Amino acid sequence: MRNQSTFKNNKPTIYLIGTPIGNLEDISFRALDTLKKVDVICCEDTRTSQTFLKKYEINKKLVSLHKYNEAERINEIIRVLENQNDVAIISDAGCPAISDPGANFIKEILNTYDCNVTSVNVGPAYIHAIVASGYTAKENYFHGFLENKSDKSKFNELKDMLSKNSKSIISFYESVHRIKDTIFKLSEILNSDQSVLIGRELTKLNEQYIQGEISDVNAFVQSEEFVLKGEFVVVVDSQKKQIDIINDDEIILLVEEEIKQGYKLKQACDIVGAKINKSKNEVYQIFIKK
Repeated sequence: MRNQSTFKNNKPTIYLIGTPIGNLEDISFRALDTLKKVDVICCEDTRTSQTFLKKYEINKKLVSLHKYNEAERINEIIRVLENQNDVAIISDAGCPAISDPGANFIKEILNTYDCNVTSVNVGPAYIHAIVASGYTAKENYFHGFLENKSDKSKFNELKDMLSKNSKSIISFYESVHRIKDTIFKLSEILNSDQSVLIGRELTKLNEQYIQGEISDVNAFVQSEEFVLKGEFVVVVDSQKKQIDIINDDEIILLVEEEIKQGYKLKQACDIVGAKINKSKNEVYQIFIKK
């Protein structure tokens, strides 16, 4: 599980930095400062980026990083990081990893090397989190804040959101008072190995990323190690294909496991149905016919 306190460790850092989409003056002070401090800048097209970088007198080593060579650049950039050097990634215009190169590269880096990955100047918190996640999908769905309703309503809202957007990266905001309960409910709905990221206090001194399989993330969030302070954004990777070929006996076993956890039959059927893409009633009918 990734537990990154970005600005409170000495690990080398990859910064994914948003650049102007047209007007070269649409750039933040922090983005410029970061570009001046890193050792290497990865660009979608080095020639295009030179125009922007020259305007702000930024003269760094440039490395091309586009959709055709992301895999080839992994080892080269890891060598840079191993020397405790920081790296920036920019696209020709806009935000890396959002319909631009970067996501596949970050995904492999996070699976290969222990470094910080963070984002700068890419807009709202949920985009900062998606960009730094390494999740890859053509679509993303932002839900905003979950409604502050009963436990059952929240469970249904989460289930509905996940089922309707299963091919998308899903993101939403959550308050400090409800984050533990929401992550627990996610762990009930999602398959245990589904990847989830929680971003806390993004771009601030206490920025933290917690990322991994939902079972591990939930265990950490429910523990005393979890810092219950700040503002949270939750990102769910586009979901792995649900189990299409699963027989009735296996469904019955899944329901029985949930009942052992203390759930009533219909609650257990609801949870299992969400995991295997069947309705609560379908699962219930299978179970009572055993």
